[in-house]
Amino acid sequence: MSRLKILYVFSLVLLGVLLVNTVFRPIATGDKYNELQRESLLETDAGWILQFDITNYEGEDKDYTVNVSVDGQLSTVTVTISNGETFTYIKDIHKELLDCQQCQVHIAVNKEGDATPVEQATYYLK
Repeated sequence: MSRLKILYVFSLVLLGVLLVNTVFRPIATGDKYNELQRESLLETDAGWILQFDITNYEGEDKDYTVNVSVDGQLSTVTVTISNGETFTYIKDIHKELLDCQQCQVHIAVNKEGDATPVEQATYYLK
């Protein structure tokens, strides 16, 4: 066989190996991060319903602190979430209990030992 044919066959084999590696071994295999999911503020006749999920991908059980400030009034909840599990946070906000000076809801979720929130958001109520 000539050198050109050997080089051609070698190139085809190399291309096949690269294609198989691309399909069966993805290049980026990053870790999942903790996250808030399905974050929503639903309006009802009586007020609003705040709901979101926290999913723990830490590899071990972790404590999370949920700080929710409704029109300046802070409420704090600390929960332990097992690895790979999801915690659903639900809070009812009644219209008659608001004086609407600021009319806002601020959320901050912190992981145990971290000063930086995993997630934070502010909603403005009408």
